[in-house]
Amino acid sequence: MASSSGRRLLGGLILVGFGVGLAFLTLELGVRMLHLVPDRFWRPDPVLGSALIPNASGWWTQEEHEFVVPVQINRDGRRDLDRSRDKTPGTTRILLLGDSFVEALQVPIGDTFARGLERRLGEATAQPVEVVSMGVSGYGTASEYLWYRDVGHLYHPDIVVLSFYPGNDVRNNSPTLEPALPPIYDADGTLQRVSAGKSGEGAPSGLNRSRAYTYLRKLILTRQPDLAARLSDWGLINPTALRPVPLENGVPVDYWVYASTPPPAWQDAWARTEGLVGKLRDAVQADGARFVVMVVTAREEIYPQDWQEILETYPPMQQMSWDVQGPERRVLDWCARTDTTCVALSPAFFAARDQAPRLHWHADGHWTAAGHALAAETMTKFLRANGQPAAQVAEDR
Repeated sequence: MASSSGRRLLGGLILVGFGVGLAFLTLELGVRMLHLVPDRFWRPDPVLGSALIPNASGWWTQEEHEFVVPVQINRDGRRDLDRSRDKTPGTTRILLLGDSFVEALQVPIGDTFARGLERRLGEATAQPVEVVSMGVSGYGTASEYLWYRDVGHLYHPDIVVLSFYPGNDVRNNSPTLEPALPPIYDADGTLQRVSAGKSGEGAPSGLNRSRAYTYLRKLILTRQPDLAARLSDWGLINPTALRPVPLENGVPVDYWVYASTPPPAWQDAWARTEGLVGKLRDAVQADGARFVVMVVTAREEIYPQDWQEILETYPPMQQMSWDVQGPERRVLDWCARTDTTCVALSPAFFAARDQAPRLHWHADGHWTAAGHALAAETMTKFLRANGQPAAQVAEDR
């Protein structure tokens, strides 16, 4: 009798185990087919901090699934078309440097700013135009300068456009404010390299290879932070996975760039940033190319309701003084003082912000396809007008 009960119990456990395994396998297949977990396209780099993996392919999304985009990295480690470093005679070549706004994983490659600028300029001039795009998530001016110094100049560009995003580029250039890819300067302030920092994570192993596990863990981390903290205490989640938003006086570090009176660490970050942009400009001009700074918009700058949501999310910010257009003005002022060609996209974005569709993804913050198209249209007009005077704002005309 006891033996019969034991067999029934064992059979029941086997069925339960089989059911759980089948359910997990079904979830695994569903997560993979629906691309609910983004692929990884970066690896550590000893000079630049990180770099895109040549020929990597996959899909990109985020927690809110505002977009699901196929991604292909080219043979040179750029999210771009393959280009020969030798330029065809008679072709105008533009080299586009930047961070995740230029990398543009949030839209299909045909909808990116780079491809739109290339099409519009080619149609307007009826001459061959190539836009070589080099953007990597997490890059600041430090990584962009080092890449141009070592590789970018080999493409022999006629124009180099630096896509400057005040929302995090200033922080990226600071050895104290940047947590993930901190630049390394020597004693006299000369840039040496960018540290890989936290980007040096190895390939997934164990349960981390499972997309279903990764998806469920991410849901817990983003939507049930208290539960995630308890699981971490019990040893069921690696504490490093919690990654809370870094705060200073109750304010996310990134938003201090908008402070009406920036703290001393931010003044230092601005000084280093201006020095790096100037150094990049001098290197480009020494190579016989024209240099242009394009000031990228932030969603909280363009959409007042988005900025209000941020203030409501972080109540200490409501007691402080902020100027969301201050960083852009500072860049334009620096360009005017140093005779550097500089164009801000914000007037065109302000003029179009009340139209559908949105220009910035609401949760992600990067440009939508409409934002990329408007940026390409605005920059085309600016370049065709020859970008004079040296520092000005592009008009939406």
